[in-house]
Amino acid sequence: MEPTLEQRIETAHGDAERIEDEARQIEARICQIPGADRMLPVRTYGRPVSGEAISKNLTLRSLVAEHDHKLAAYLGIGSGSQRRNEELAAAREAAALALATETERLREVNKAGAKYREQANSAGLNPITGRRWGS
Repeated sequence: MEPTLEQRIETAHGDAERIEDEARQIEARICQIPGADRMLPVRTYGRPVSGEAISKNLTLRSLVAEHDHKLAAYLGIGSGSQRRNEELAAAREAAALALATETERLREVNKAGAKYREQANSAGLNPITGRRWGS
């Protein structure tokens, strides 16, 4: 049996309310981003927040993509910058660790060289030539 007009109206109203609630939650999340609260695109009641409308505003698009990459992906405006930033941070951390390891290795080499020179001088040897001083 086909739903009555009243049932269709109730269903449409429920759908519009559900969409409006979701849109307001998304707008509230966007408003938490510093500087993005005044850039929200205008939408009518019962319509979802449009990723296409947000993508037309480059500033808003970049703010959302930078500060809330999950929301950007949900709206279809993600740029992948968050992943690139994470990869760059991991690369910087790996480079810093490699540099610290190399620095420690060189410190040990220098320490061994200093010990050799000290022992050679104590024994009266030129540390470069290995001969006795003065001969």
